[in-house]
Amino acid sequence: MAARMMLCAVAVLLAPPSAAASLPDPTALPQSLSSAPAGAPSEEAGLAWVRVDGPRSIAWYGGTTVKVGDAVAGGRVAAIREDHIVISGKHGRRAVYLLDRSVTPQSQSRPPAR
Repeated sequence: MAARMMLCAVAVLLAPPSAAASLPDPTALPQSLSSAPAGAPSEEAGLAWVRVDGPRSIAWYGGTTVKVGDAVAGGRVAAIREDHIVISGKHGRRAVYLLDRSVTPQSQSRPPAR
């Protein structure tokens, strides 16, 4: 009897989950961000995050980290700001903003000294 129960338990644990196929991907972007209008840059070319640290500033753009002066599709990174990067190319300059528009830059100002 115990062997039969163990065999059933192992069979249940090894069976492929049928409900998992219908679950959404928790790592996927929300539909509002992933369904870009025609002619818009692909999701890969989005700006995911930035770290502003003077000359050591970096950003995650196009699936890799970039810093000022790095070549990217359409030109070179000219500046890294708190909520966007600036790309300069033969067609001029353009700003690429963070994918999550709810992120707001925080002021770097310090409270006045007493």
